[in-house]
Amino acid sequence: MRIIGVDFSGAERENKSATWLAQGRLEGNTFTIEHCHPIIRADLTHKLASLDGPAVVGMDFPFSVPEGFANFWREQHHCSFNQCERMPDLWAAASAEKRVGFEGIAGRFEGMAFRKCDHYVPGAKSPLKAKGNPIMLPMTFQGMKMLHQLWQGSETGKTGRQLRVAPLHSDLNPDAVTLLEVMPGATLDHLGIRRTGYRGEAVSETRQRVLTKLLCKARALGVPVKFTDRAGLYQTIRANDDARDAVVAAITAALWDKDKSLFHRPEDVDGLDWKKVKLEGWLYAPKPLEGN
Repeated sequence: MRIIGVDFSGAERENKSATWLAQGRLEGNTFTIEHCHPIIRADLTHKLASLDGPAVVGMDFPFSVPEGFANFWREQHHCSFNQCERMPDLWAAASAEKRVGFEGIAGRFEGMAFRKCDHYVPGAKSPLKAKGNPIMLPMTFQGMKMLHQLWQGSETGKTGRQLRVAPLHSDLNPDAVTLLEVMPGATLDHLGIRRTGYRGEAVSETRQRVLTKLLCKARALGVPVKFTDRAGLYQTIRANDDARDAVVAAITAALWDKDKSLFHRPEDVDGLDWKKVKLEGWLYAPKPLEGN
């Protein structure tokens, strides 16, 4: 099983080192990380579009927007897109939108800025967050545009792979390419890994300390993590927060593949409106470990 973790950038003029990808293989219970490197969005899109299953891809950006904003967005366009019932409808709308237009509509929206799933993950940011760190709005927009390209290729048969997006599909075929929305910060928080000053930390040892603790937690949860080049990967991670987030996203995806019961899942929430879930998406974060 191939596992990929992505720390995503929504920058309009993308820096070559803004988006990072970590990749490895899950064989039995052991996850071996083979690569971690920067990648521009166009190359990332191409890589994911040409990826054959089985694979799980954990991506660190909101896959969709709140239902109230989706309806407002549609009204602002005077029904230029006919429906907003599932995430792919919104991905198509984003693909046809200019960033300045999307951000302008978000700036006029006065309703609920959080999705249902965000309330189950302490520390989750609104997909419409336009200020502060991180700025989520451009990540949401660029991410939905990329998802549209991937989805369109799968739906039209341009690729031979089966694409599954949790939670759109209840049938998560083990031979498919499964896309998963994750949040590295939430993974660390819920596993009890203190990350005060985590992003932007000047002391590289602090970055490595967080990763070392994550490896211990992953092993305790039944997924030991190895590296094909431990010294090289540690050096990369010690020098770059985004590289570490990509690795955390990949480990999150590996944990999810091995034991989905470790995670907050929509099917575990009584009385949840599945229509809303399939429009707004779901953020997959581990449940807080007891004793943390």
